[in-house]
Amino acid sequence: MDDGNNRADGADFIDGTDPEALREEEQLQPTPEQHERLKDGLHGELFDDIRRADRRYLVIGRGSDAPGERRAAVCEQLDERLSAVAFRLEEFGFSGEEVDLWVPAFEILSEMASRIVAIVEDYDGGHVWELGYLYRYQTTVRNALWMLKRVYETESKRRERYDNGMAASHMAALEKAVSERVIGWESPDDLPRAVERVP
Repeated sequence: MDDGNNRADGADFIDGTDPEALREEEQLQPTPEQHERLKDGLHGELFDDIRRADRRYLVIGRGSDAPGERRAAVCEQLDERLSAVAFRLEEFGFSGEEVDLWVPAFEILSEMASRIVAIVEDYDGGHVWELGYLYRYQTTVRNALWMLKRVYETESKRRERYDNGMAASHMAALEKAVSERVIGWESPDDLPRAVERVP
């Protein structure tokens, strides 16, 4: 029986997702010039390091200001592990404004990653799209995603950071899907200890 959460091609969606509201891959086909840029951007020394590493961490989250600095520090911490490499999409030279490149690059790198580590401090920014992509592909979510979510001391602060309409309901469903891999942290000093819990 079809409950409305299944695609004709057999891909399942998390409960409550409207498949009609999702953009299909065909809408995001790169031009030949963009395809060449994608190939040139991805294939280099870092890409070779990723392919050779035993553990590959794609670190997603806010890219600017203090949250971006914390994300970079998490990337460095994971990169120091033995036989591991950690990386962020922007290290390959792609801009979040270039959706036709960002989407296929994120898809390729997320599939290569043995762990996708999301540093979540709010539901505002490009990382919400990245999490939305993982929200759609349940198998990838269950197998790879670890969410390091900031916990705020007051309810008003939590609502300010996380009550972002549709993103809030989608992220709540995503958290439920990977509940055993959601790690809370309160202050920047707590974040390195949270990272240590990611295998």
